[in-house]
This record gives sequence, structure tokens and C-alpha cells, in this order.
Amino acid sequence: MLGIFLSVGAGGALGAMARYGVAVWMIGRFGQAGWMATLAVNMAGCFLMGIFAALLASSVYISEPLKGFLAIGFLGGLTTFSSFTLDGYGFWMRSDIIGAAGYIGASVVVCVVSFAIGYGLVRAVLGAG
Repeated sequence: MLGIFLSVGAGGALGAMARYGVAVWMIGRFGQAGWMATLAVNMAGCFLMGIFAALLASSVYISEPLKGFLAIGFLGGLTTFSSFTLDGYGFWMRSDIIGAAGYIGASVVVCVVSFAIGYGLVRAVLGAG
């Protein structure tokens, strides 16, 4: 169990550093990063998660520590959007279109609303309106 925790942690650290590296590279190349870096890592993470999921669905053997390192750690550190996409696609693959739409729609709405509540709460506490 400890081995999997360590592989997830190592993958997460590398994924987070890769995300930061993309942002730094984009700032140097284009003078800004922001949403472009987020979009770039989300697209890359989803693409890589698709490859990984297809390998898992095939007869390719991938050890549990490597699964943890890649899927949960690296791709989770790079972007949690890849995990969100994998979960949403799972509904789709089970032909649960209503579940997929509900999960995807609720995730986007609930996350934006949660962000707004947290943002507003801190602004109110700080007296910044």
C-alpha cells in the first residue's frame, strides 16, 4: 500500500511540475499563459488519459503502482480535468447519456458556483465587497 502512495505522490509531483513548466514556457514564448496554459494541459491530459484508458481496456498489463503513478499521480497533477473526463466518458461507455450529461453539467456548474461562493466569502470577510 505504501508503494502505491509513493508512486502516486511521485507522479503527482512530476505532473504538477509539468503543468508549471508549460505555463513558464508559454509565458516565455507568448508573453502570457493563463487560460492558454490551462487549456493546453487539459487537452494534453485528456489525450494521455484516453491513451491510458484504452491500454487498460486492452490486454496490456500495467502494474498497480504504474497505474497510480500515471493516472492518479502524473495526470492528476497535470490536470484533474483528465480524471473528470475519464469519469464522464465512463457514463458514455455504459450508454448512460443522461448520467453523462448530468455528471458533466453538474460538475461544471457546481464547480463554478463553488468557486464563486469561496471567492465571495473571502471578499466579504476581507471587507472588499
